[in-house]
Amino acid sequence: MPAATYSPWLNDAAFLAAYQRIKRFTLVDIYRCYELWELAKQALRVEGAVVEVGVWRGGTGCLLALAASEKTVYLADTFAGVVNAGEQDTRYAGGEHADTSEELVRGLLDSAGVKNARLLKGMFPEETAAMVEGRVAMLHVDVDVYESARATVEWALPRMLPGAAMVFDDYGFFECEGVTRLVNELRERLAGFAFFYNLNGHAVMVKTAEARPEMQSGPRPAVLR
Repeated sequence: MPAATYSPWLNDAAFLAAYQRIKRFTLVDIYRCYELWELAKQALRVEGAVVEVGVWRGGTGCLLALAASEKTVYLADTFAGVVNAGEQDTRYAGGEHADTSEELVRGLLDSAGVKNARLLKGMFPEETAAMVEGRVAMLHVDVDVYESARATVEWALPRMLPGAAMVFDDYGFFECEGVTRLVNELRERLAGFAFFYNLNGHAVMVKTAEARPEMQSGPRPAVLR
């Protein structure tokens, strides 16, 4: 186990107030929530919106919107449970985490005074991605399964400038092997990104450079097919 004792979230009054408001609406622990909070604040320096795909009851989406209050925050979910489960996923069959609703999430956002969040109800990216305007400064992928995560990343990549970040929840989690596999494939094959793993269940990839011109044309990497 890590030996570090530095715990900045314990002295961050704004974060703690936001976390107390949202903690009943998320399965994400305080450590990952603080990482999302900090990354969303850093995203203010990068052109584009904040996008979360996989909202469930809205806890982390509300947190992102409070942290990045100057940006539009898009929160995408079917609100009908996990979709696109496949052979890469050992636990999910489809329909899990359906114990939520668009109305429940809107209620949380309204109670927190959030004005900068837009809910996208439906399959992402197939049905709702066209509603996202402009660049993406931060992408939070919390979809639990390989194919949904892959499709989301493929959609986001052309919209990200250097400094933009992708955060994958459930990386390394038992029974979320599909997401872990996708991230490991991205690490090996995706140019222009730095990879970080903080032993907390998050994988973070930060864009460091634009792809070379010869990489922008021709077929996409096999990992994104």
